[in-house]
Amino acid sequence: MTEDNHSINQNDDEIGRVLLIDLENCPDQISQLQEKLEQFSQVVICYAQTGAKIPLDWLIPLSATVISNKLKIFKMTNGGKNAADFGICFFAGVLMQQLHKETHFEIISNDTDLDHVVNLLRSQGRSAERISTKKEENKTSTVTKTIVESTDFVSPIKTYCTYLVTYSQNRPAKKDTLINSIRSKFKESPQTAVEVLKLLTTRGAISISDNKVSYNDHKINELLK
Repeated sequence: MTEDNHSINQNDDEIGRVLLIDLENCPDQISQLQEKLEQFSQVVICYAQTGAKIPLDWLIPLSATVISNKLKIFKMTNGGKNAADFGICFFAGVLMQQLHKETHFEIISNDTDLDHVVNLLRSQGRSAERISTKKEENKTSTVTKTIVESTDFVSPIKTYCTYLVTYSQNRPAKKDTLINSIRSKFKESPQTAVEVLKLLTTRGAISISDNKVSYNDHKINELLK
């Protein structure tokens, strides 16, 4: 893989979904790259010394996405333990300034330090989350782990309530970011996202006033039962 030095695509009229991949931390993501390019409006990969390889058959289709600025690949000039992390931090900030305010950001990394980037994006009213490829790392406590295992993601509402419990300190604060977060969780089924938001509201798990979201932990936990 080679370093890409072109500028990041600027289109502040587009409401899309951006994926930032810590390839140094999650090298297996290269095998899912073509699928990710179909799901996201822009994909940014940062790495330092990874030995990830791509099939030759991918070269032509991937080159088209690079030319169109949909795929950006950045090799950090200086390697190091957190080199790719700093790259993701930088480009998340750049894209936040360039893209529509409702653009959703996802970071794929097993490094919990990148939660700081997610928190900063959210503090600016952006929809953002970190996705770990290590299932156990998505459970921040023994209680949360038990909830996830017991529900086994039986229903969409339980899936999203589990997310709200897991990230209780980093929940979407605004209606727009909440909607983007729910849509991201159920991107394969837009109608499911609509129903989840409706049920959260009618069951009193959330309340929305002047675009601000309030959460009722008691009601959220009831929906997990």
